[in-house]
Amino acid sequence: MESSATEAVTRQTPGTRVSAAAHDIFVIGASAGGIASLRALWAALPADFPGSIFAVVHISPESPGKIAEVFERAGPLPVVTPDDGAFIVPGRIYVAPPDRHMLLEGNRVRVVRGPKENRHRPAIDPLFRSAAWAYGPRVVGVVLTGYLDDGTAGLWAIKTCGGVTVVQDPSDALHPQMPMHALSINQVDHCVPLQQMPGLLTRLARTPVVESTVSDTRPQELETEVEFAESERDIKDMGSLGKLSPFTCPGCGGALWELADGGLLRYRCHTGHAFTADSLLLEQGGAIERALYMGLRAIEEKSTALRRLRRHWNGRYPKVEADYEAKARELDESAGLLRKLLTEHDI
Repeated sequence: MESSATEAVTRQTPGTRVSAAAHDIFVIGASAGGIASLRALWAALPADFPGSIFAVVHISPESPGKIAEVFERAGPLPVVTPDDGAFIVPGRIYVAPPDRHMLLEGNRVRVVRGPKENRHRPAIDPLFRSAAWAYGPRVVGVVLTGYLDDGTAGLWAIKTCGGVTVVQDPSDALHPQMPMHALSINQVDHCVPLQQMPGLLTRLARTPVVESTVSDTRPQELETEVEFAESERDIKDMGSLGKLSPFTCPGCGGALWELADGGLLRYRCHTGHAFTADSLLLEQGGAIERALYMGLRAIEEKSTALRRLRRHWNGRYPKVEADYEAKARELDESAGLLRKLLTEHDI
């Protein structure tokens, strides 16, 4: 991990050359605490920043979609929520809209309602992955404050394709979990507090790119996963991405394949839902809770039905009525156990 931006991008090793191009594609991901952090970042960037910036912040699907307006007042660069197919313009900040993934394809921005990844749409990893596939070493990937680990796999993709990786110092982040995950898996080029990030990104934007003279090192699987995010591909041979796992997708019930990005385990189903291990555990917990509540509802409905039937006989068949009441009480006990499980245990 380097402390100097210039050193990190200009030091040459065998099999590399310095390109005439500078880093011009900046992809940034944030979750909890992200609005305040991104506003601070936008405020400190210069008006002549030469790169194009693309940001994903986890927001509710029901958000009114005014996030670009909130950011526009923060700094000198124009901030837009792009339409699908918008051309990429230097010196502009693009922010993903609610309930849509933002991807990069050629010289355009794609805005699509693909399958959720890591329980989010928009998600950070699809943006990072598409940028890495489309632009290789021209990309700078940045992970800021947030929970869980969205962005970790995306940084791995950027690094694998020759780009530069930046992570907010966890001790400086409002919520350090996302930066900590990114650092634990990736060999990150720069780990700096938010206050130093505008200067670092500006230097990177004005520093020539180091490109490999060896053959294209981009993993072909990246293209497949970008197509998944665009909902343009249903892969029949999932073995090309990973190995079949014993788990099923909490989103659609299909089989999950296990993928490995460096030291990070991920899971994806053939319809495109994708999870890191942590987000899979959370989604499984949610599925268990929903199933338990459905079971509780069914048990309480049956108990109520048995007592209604008992009253219907109105003393004419005491034995039948007693049998109904006994069964209702057994169900009451089962319902009590389920309620205790739901309220007293972290599923």
